[in-house]
Amino acid sequence: MQKYNVVEETLGYVTAESQTNTDERNLVAGSHDVLIDRQRKVTTRNGNTLYTDKVDSMKPTRNSRTWNTSTGSEFMIKGYDDELEVYIGTLDGVELNQFYRIADGFPTDAIPRMALWYDDGEVLDLLMSVWGTDAIYVWGGGAFVVESTTATTITKEGTSTFAENRLFTTGNKTLVNPRTGNEHTYSAGEDGTILTVNNTTDIQAGDVLLQKIITATPEPEANRNNHTIFVYQNHVCLGSDEDEEVFISKNTDYTNYTFSSPRVAGDGALLTLDDPVAGFADLSDELTIFAGKSAVYTAVPQDITVGSTLAETLKVKKYNIGVNQAAVNQEVIQEIGDSIIYLSHEPAVRQMYSPTEIAGGKDPRTLSNPIKPDMDAETWTNACSTWFKNAYYLSAPTNGRLYILEFVEDADGNLRRFWQAPQIMSIRPMNVYAGLLIGHGATSPNTYQMFDSTAFSDELDVDDKLPIHCVAKFAYRNFGDRFNDKIFDEHAIEGEISPSTEISLTLNYDFGGATSQVARTIDGSDVGLLQETLENTALAQQPLGQQPLGGAINAPTGAAKFRVIFEIAEEDFTEMQEVYETNDVDKFWSIISRGPNVSLSRRQNIGIKR
Repeated sequence: MQKYNVVEETLGYVTAESQTNTDERNLVAGSHDVLIDRQRKVTTRNGNTLYTDKVDSMKPTRNSRTWNTSTGSEFMIKGYDDELEVYIGTLDGVELNQFYRIADGFPTDAIPRMALWYDDGEVLDLLMSVWGTDAIYVWGGGAFVVESTTATTITKEGTSTFAENRLFTTGNKTLVNPRTGNEHTYSAGEDGTILTVNNTTDIQAGDVLLQKIITATPEPEANRNNHTIFVYQNHVCLGSDEDEEVFISKNTDYTNYTFSSPRVAGDGALLTLDDPVAGFADLSDELTIFAGKSAVYTAVPQDITVGSTLAETLKVKKYNIGVNQAAVNQEVIQEIGDSIIYLSHEPAVRQMYSPTEIAGGKDPRTLSNPIKPDMDAETWTNACSTWFKNAYYLSAPTNGRLYILEFVEDADGNLRRFWQAPQIMSIRPMNVYAGLLIGHGATSPNTYQMFDSTAFSDELDVDDKLPIHCVAKFAYRNFGDRFNDKIFDEHAIEGEISPSTEISLTLNYDFGGATSQVARTIDGSDVGLLQETLENTALAQQPLGQQPLGGAINAPTGAAKFRVIFEIAEEDFTEMQEVYETNDVDKFWSIISRGPNVSLSRRQNIGIKR
């Protein structure tokens, strides 16, 4: 009987430590497009599939967000080229599942940024966006499906009223037909299912009509371009790349930025910083503003009494965090519970719980040290992020890479963080929609379901699959002795594999295979290696609550558990590395345990003696 020295789990992806001097349970540089699941297996990632019909355009998606409205509907919004679009799933009982143009004619070089503001008059939350101009663009989310028309009326599908479908009842009563671009003004019928309009030219049954976007200009003042928008306690906050001011609106009027002295509660305000705004957050109920590359500010309303009158002051405080420790842009900031996670200019991924930590001399916690070489080498232009199922996703669209930081908490409340290996994919903004992780193209306006549990290739088009090049490169193993030679003649591997998959295994004897390299193939069609299929043991293989990424690591039908022992000619070595790899469509595999029947060599390592 042989005794194998096996590794039975994978902890994370690490590049800050030497590949020969880190935990043997780690993945190292060169790994990509594999994931570590909650069972600590390494597995191929699932593919990205088109979420809507393919768009033949080379215009990148510049931003996106999910809008869960105050009336219970869910919209996905994205901006690309000169367009702002909304994805509508089911509306008025009709399955639509496509994007519709809200408006176009926006600057084609601006990053659209969005925020939600509540309108007491309409009793609706509104979507606000800025596009690097002196305007705020406001959309109320009004949308319905046409059932029929007369010369002056529109009857909608479904039983909800037009008001329940978020049409304005007091504001701008204009509709747009995205199919034709025609506008239609309504004057009555919002509380029913028949709307009185000025004309129904070219409206057809099945058309989706949208509330026309409102352009509020100039806001807050003429020729002052707005690049960043945030809503704090229903105050609209506007930052610009071209000055160091933050304009804050009244909490009842997004077009009013006036304030009195002393300031009345709910008034607007004007903050003057030392650098242009990089991004906003609401941290510990404080308006938190990143400015420039090395500063963060807080602005907190505080009640004061002036004579017998209760007034308010906006207390502003600057915190000088470390050099280049401010957020890169608004898109990389994620509010997580009582903290924020963001990408800094250093670059580093950091976590901040309160600016008062900084006042006490503490820097925001660094989370990216395990992959510092990757962070330093990456190009972070137009980086975007999202938070999904206990993981921070950070895209680097210039080089087409995605970085994932996982947070895993056990039953006792102990938290473990680890980085996944980089994922090679051309994604820029991301958002969570209908419980799925959605990504938008960095070089196209196409929208994808990321890590689709039914796909094992990336999808360029419905019938056009792209291979996923999956590489799991593990840390070198010296088996407790860094200088004496070792030998083995058998190497054992346990994992999972789909029937058509062939895994290329490379064993590097000494650093970079300096002594030699041994290649073997694990063949998923070799029935002698296979045990029960995974679908027949699904409950054992995928216990409840153990799949990360929303079930993204799924096995295809027919995938099976395997065990294999390769017989290998003995050869002296001091350290050894395993590399597992596939590069083809519709391949699935995982590695559960691995290791040789290693022992010390009978020969001394005299080659290194001098």
